[in-house]
Amino acid sequence: MLCPASFLFGQQNKLRVIAPDLITIKRGATATAPLKVTISPGLHVNSNKPADAFLIPLSIEWTSGPLQARGETFPPPERIKVGNQELSVFTGTIQVNTQFKAPPGVAAGSATMIGKIHYQACNDQMCFRPGTVDVRVPVSIE
Repeated sequence: MLCPASFLFGQQNKLRVIAPDLITIKRGATATAPLKVTISPGLHVNSNKPADAFLIPLSIEWTSGPLQARGETFPPPERIKVGNQELSVFTGTIQVNTQFKAPPGVAAGSATMIGKIHYQACNDQMCFRPGTVDVRVPVSIE
């Protein structure tokens, strides 16, 4: 069965995430994992603090791994006007940093932090269905 191109475009991820090759952390210490997030050309995603409560923010949820996520740092958002509404968005390529803490009793060795980035992409005419991108960050615990 052939799918129309517009259907396929609507189903693909509108952003790409590149995680670091490896973060190294000592037990009891903290480390930062930078995520490079690239939003498809011509699109924007709502920032982590959208202008209206009904808009879906860019967010990260860490679902498994030995480290404790201590929060994310997002870049300053852009302000754009669509119609008569001002929006707080990200476009192009941004870096989102997650601060991780290794508990003092965590086992040394290799591990992986697994998470999901949730977002809603829009262009200047419409918004697409909310999406999720899986993220895996390799970790070396010393």
